[in-house]
Amino acid sequence: VMSVFRTLSLSVLIALSCVPVLARTPAAPVNASQATRTVAHAKVAASELPMVQGIPLDQIRELYDQEPPHIISHYTEEQPASLRPVLRWDKVKGAVSYEVEITPPQMPSQTIRHIFVPGYNAVLPANTPKGTATWRVRALDFDYNPITAYSPEEPMYVDPQQQVPLYPHPLSKFNTGNGTTLLYPVYNWVPVTGAASYKVEILTSPDVSPDQDAPDDLVMGRGTSHWFDWYDDSPRMSTQPLYWRVRAYTKGDQPLGVYCPPQTMTINPDKPYTVGTLGDSITHGGGDLSYSPSDWEFSYQHYLDFDTINLGESGDTSEMTKERFERDVLPFHLKYLIIMTGSNSLRGWTSADDVISDLAAIKEKCLDHGIQPIFLTLPPINPANIKKAFDEPTAEDWQERFQKVNAWIRQQPHIDLAAKIPEDRELPTALGIDGIHLNSTGKQLMAQAINEQWASVTGETQ
Repeated sequence: VMSVFRTLSLSVLIALSCVPVLARTPAAPVNASQATRTVAHAKVAASELPMVQGIPLDQIRELYDQEPPHIISHYTEEQPASLRPVLRWDKVKGAVSYEVEITPPQMPSQTIRHIFVPGYNAVLPANTPKGTATWRVRALDFDYNPITAYSPEEPMYVDPQQQVPLYPHPLSKFNTGNGTTLLYPVYNWVPVTGAASYKVEILTSPDVSPDQDAPDDLVMGRGTSHWFDWYDDSPRMSTQPLYWRVRAYTKGDQPLGVYCPPQTMTINPDKPYTVGTLGDSITHGGGDLSYSPSDWEFSYQHYLDFDTINLGESGDTSEMTKERFERDVLPFHLKYLIIMTGSNSLRGWTSADDVISDLAAIKEKCLDHGIQPIFLTLPPINPANIKKAFDEPTAEDWQERFQKVNAWIRQQPHIDLAAKIPEDRELPTALGIDGIHLNSTGKQLMAQAINEQWASVTGETQ
């Protein structure tokens, strides 16, 4: 049985090797090469690009030929940085991690690697003088090689006397467009350098103190993380807005700063959603090893022509998806349910017949409650990339299992993803670094297939 993989470092990979995986992504590359390349690598010749049959060359090029990260945090003499500034930049497509170089005033440069979110909480030396520092950032691939040049040097005026609250800076922004509502939210933040853990609170009111835990009567749930995100393990829904916040802690479990300001999210079962999406981490979202379901570029729902409620949960087997149907689907009174589950089962030791039985049961549950099920065919996987990313084996006959399940799906109301992602070969690395979670290009191809086939399957346009 496979379940959640939500960690970063090789040491944690080893420590958690007994935990079933393939829910989701952040993982530092296994056996990562320490080789470096020159800045010239930022622009790759077309002859060096991987040729993938059926995938347009311009889509592949996007992963290898990109502009440097765009800096979005600026510190001036009027609004100076403290000795712990938060440096922010836009995400780079295809990046697994980032490298930041900081040069304090009149001091040597420092380089920081293994940054897995588009932001970094810098810690400048205590004797940093007042004045203008500089910093720049570049994007790295799975093996820590640059895929962009460094950004232009960004001036940063530093005032050591500047005092600002210290907290993890939230990255997740929910309810901002199609596909941006998660029944199982994932909360992302820029980590506080020096923190050993983080505590997350899900609140029913934002009226709480930043330096104290919220009273129990305002708390819907709590969670603990050791990294830059927390996957909520409970479905969250309320007819009223909810809020989340996070705080950093030391190894001794002492607060390191305060809670971030409460962040709002709405997961209202009374909202008249027509379409829901149900399944495992491919439905939940995320990809490129470091991006979660709340990085909307990695959710196929974000590219659909219509809004949906995302009922996916990372780590699901087909049986797990079936078992949570009543709890997670029925409160939303849907007309259509897009279903994709079974990849975690089939790549392990679950037979195609058992997966088909689970899918048939989900279909019957839908029909019993007046919901039209629409299945997605399962895209292929790449066992070598799964092994490299997660150090996990794949069943030798996975292709036969996938073919049998897809043959059953094609006898049901369905969207055929093979129209965009060929299933007669392994998943191309250009569409999914870790061998199972499609990247933003792959998710766009999924959405294109759904948008193009929706009317013929449902008889409706959106």
